[in-house]
Amino acid sequence: MIRLDAAALDGAISIASTQQGQCATAVLVVLLTWAVLTGRVYVVAWPSPKAASRADASPAPEPYGRESEELPEGPQRTLSRRRSTLDEPEEEAGGDAPSERGSILPTDLSGAAGQAFRDPKSKRLLLRDGAYWSEPDPYGFKVRGPSYLMDKVKVPCGPALFHLLDCDLFDIDEPQPHMARHLKDRMAALWAESGLLVEGKRPYTMIVQLQVPGPPYKSFCMYLGLPDRDAIFGADTPFGHVAKRFFEPITSPGGEGGGQFATNDKLHKWRNNTFKLIPRCVNAPFVVKRAVGEVPTLLGNKIQQFYFAPPDGDYFEVDCNIASSRIAQYTIGLAIDRASVVIADLAFLLQGGAPAELPEALIGAVRIEHIVMRDATKLDLSKSTSPP
Repeated sequence: MIRLDAAALDGAISIASTQQGQCATAVLVVLLTWAVLTGRVYVVAWPSPKAASRADASPAPEPYGRESEELPEGPQRTLSRRRSTLDEPEEEAGGDAPSERGSILPTDLSGAAGQAFRDPKSKRLLLRDGAYWSEPDPYGFKVRGPSYLMDKVKVPCGPALFHLLDCDLFDIDEPQPHMARHLKDRMAALWAESGLLVEGKRPYTMIVQLQVPGPPYKSFCMYLGLPDRDAIFGADTPFGHVAKRFFEPITSPGGEGGGQFATNDKLHKWRNNTFKLIPRCVNAPFVVKRAVGEVPTLLGNKIQQFYFAPPDGDYFEVDCNIASSRIAQYTIGLAIDRASVVIADLAFLLQGGAPAELPEALIGAVRIEHIVMRDATKLDLSKSTSPP
């Protein structure tokens, strides 16, 4: 466990209030906020007067679902692979200069990145020209085994059920819930070029959006694709037993941008206690790697999350609001100037809470490598005509 005095963090918080600080990388903010909230890193209760006055002046909304929390679990091994562009000179993280791509509309996103390369056997996304992300080998992660509820034994996971289609880092004017409603053309283009479509099968897309505090505001969207939606809604498997309820076309209560979708408070809380993240720092500064570890967490019990599921059933979105916890005001400062040296994996799964839901299976995984926040694509949603 690492102990951080709030007074010692005061300088980092001051930097975090600048434009450079507000561009801190999304993945580090998520991982470090999670580390504090789960007790692996903690802030001493006697903050400096300057830090205390700043925290009192800008309270953050309380997250949903504090009823249950994930207990710490054991470590797993790590894997490492660097993207092909690392031989180029590294840029400093931060800054808010717009991307050379300029301001674009959602329908222009199909050409936002270079050619994708996939493993010919596993179909994993190995790299995309000019991108900061890829799909890691999932076999280093451990999940709840078939008899976990009795013996607490975890087993190596099998192949991820969803493939990584791509990721987007957007520069937006204000936080934007339910991003997928603006990105339907983008998702269609990703499926068309993926080579993953199966004739006669209906694909299904899961979008995980990390909403990074601002201004300037950032949105990091991860697109995970399942070639056959029947693996969720028609399969008599452990994953299907839990996924059928989780992906039900019902959006979160109170979620902005949800339109006229039906809402359900009980389902929302259950989703918060089911959607699980396993982080893995492959390469990072010692304080970050030590803080994060590889402990699974129910992220919806730590920060505010919303779930968007349209009636047509073609996609499901999870929005993670990083600014919904006051702890993020402290930990965001730790991420400054470290983004360009970090390689981290994020694995997503649904927690099995009954024998019929075990063993667990990975939904999918994303590796973020040396991300540079100022390379975000400027996304102009003011002219978007997408329905709510």
